[in-house]
Amino acid sequence: MNMKQGFAAEERALLHGQQIDASTVDSMQGWFPVAIAAETNSLWWRYLGEKRFTESFFQDSLSAQTYAERQVCHTPLARLDALSHGMQSIVPTAFIFHVSRCGSTLLTQMLASLQQCVVLSEPPVLDAFFRHYHHQPDMPGALDLLRQLVAVLGQKRHVAETHFFIKFDSWHMPWLAFIREAFPDTPFIFLYREPEAVLASHRRQRGPQMIPGLLDTTRLQVHCQHLPVADMDGYAAAVLAALFAAGLEQVQASRLHLLNYSQLPAILWDQLFALFGLDCDEAQLSSLKARCTLHSKHRHMPYQGDPPAGERQLAQWEQWEQLEQLNRDAVKQCKKIYDELEKLRSET
Repeated sequence: MNMKQGFAAEERALLHGQQIDASTVDSMQGWFPVAIAAETNSLWWRYLGEKRFTESFFQDSLSAQTYAERQVCHTPLARLDALSHGMQSIVPTAFIFHVSRCGSTLLTQMLASLQQCVVLSEPPVLDAFFRHYHHQPDMPGALDLLRQLVAVLGQKRHVAETHFFIKFDSWHMPWLAFIREAFPDTPFIFLYREPEAVLASHRRQRGPQMIPGLLDTTRLQVHCQHLPVADMDGYAAAVLAALFAAGLEQVQASRLHLLNYSQLPAILWDQLFALFGLDCDEAQLSSLKARCTLHSKHRHMPYQGDPPAGERQLAQWEQWEQLEQLNRDAVKQCKKIYDELEKLRSET
């Protein structure tokens, strides 16, 4: 299954529900875009009403609806501008970028525990947008379309909502400069972690970006031509090296705020509240700190740290470490950039 087929299937899963004629809808308030049909220039929407985004990921909030609650409609993509102007939207407070498995979900879950925050973690429609413009990012109207999508994603549905955050997928790093052009005044956060810990997490359960063929990584410029086809660890190391390199390239050009996994969770209330202009009372802070004790992706389970490596994993790690040039060069590059990021963070 190639990248386009895989993601089309995932998007189709979001479109299961009662089909509503958009012309019969008085207002698109409470409706959220979920997919772009490029062949018909259509935008597909799901209705969430007053439901807040409290799940670990955007699509989890959609999946939590019963089938009877699921309503779907589509509109011409060209109507998005008019629809975005008809909504009360919150100006983005910050955009969150990351190298994956580095605490970004914990950060968004902490923010989502605050009623004043609208937090969208990896909304699929943005991935659809980047795929749509993959080979033509300079196409007229692309920047405006991104702004319009962000505006409708950031719609204000509750009186208490004042702040709006989007966490992008890790493989969106090559689009960071494009996003900065669209939102020159929005703070950008970049999370990273020791490369070995990131790779160990993907070895336990690989993300789609770490599996050859599931995603088009050409914009990431992953250097993996020398790797055997079955070398999954080598591919993951090469992808991670590309993510680190993309982050380092944008640190000064896009004014990234560097955040190391080791600084979580305390950096949120120690430093980031001030950056975000967030006020938090004692009750909210207590609730937020309680969220830190739970698993970031499985919020009903206590977090007990990364699982220890078993004998099989240790043997795989030792075998992986013995590959002299195939994987080590990518890991060394990751470590070098990690050290550079740490130096830059300490100087700010």
